[in-house]
Amino acid sequence: MPRFFAEIHGSRAIIRGKDVSHIRGPLRMDIGERILVRDHTKGYVGIIRSIEHDRITVDIERKTPLVDRTKRTIRLGICMIALKDMDTIVRFATELGVSEIIPVVSSRSNIVRISSKRFERWQAIIMEAVKQCERKSIPVLYDVLVMDDFIRSSSIRWPYKYFGHKEGELSLVDIKHDDVGIIIGPEGGFTADEIDMLHDNAFIPVNMGKTTLRSITSAITAVAFLGI
Repeated sequence: MPRFFAEIHGSRAIIRGKDVSHIRGPLRMDIGERILVRDHTKGYVGIIRSIEHDRITVDIERKTPLVDRTKRTIRLGICMIALKDMDTIVRFATELGVSEIIPVVSSRSNIVRISSKRFERWQAIIMEAVKQCERKSIPVLYDVLVMDDFIRSSSIRWPYKYFGHKEGELSLVDIKHDDVGIIIGPEGGFTADEIDMLHDNAFIPVNMGKTTLRSITSAITAVAFLGI
């Protein structure tokens, strides 16, 4: 069962928003049933006390620990691809333990800007995935950056930096650092100039295996391997 976000007031929790309809409708939960809730840092088990059209009130029984999938900090830069694929990456990367997601516009990106509604959609997908997988931390979603700005900002914040490339001698399983950043290129790959720029800024190429993967598969694979 998902762990629902709630407002915690002492021994009482209040669930609001779309989750109310989800609990009343598809889940068909009723007064007196146990339910899992959380705030941004702590988990709780409670009993549904009342169900109204705009809120569900829960009596908290006890705290329950929240955990993360991995102790490693995983930073993912993903060059913009089809928006439906970006939605999938945001969801699966969150479930697999990503710490931050930075959408990047590269030379071969087929999407160069997003609307505020799309950004809000990605934030909502992150929260839904966090709720579903019960992870403790909430990934940070950054605004879209062009490649030059991404490299400058990541060079400051990322202690160890990699980029997916079939010519890389290093494999994902060879990366042992506790704080890792990796950028995945678009469907057409990085341009020669972008590869030079990444090299010049201390990014190390890492291969994604013997076969050629789509960007969506590469991004999910990278987070999955780094999260083990």
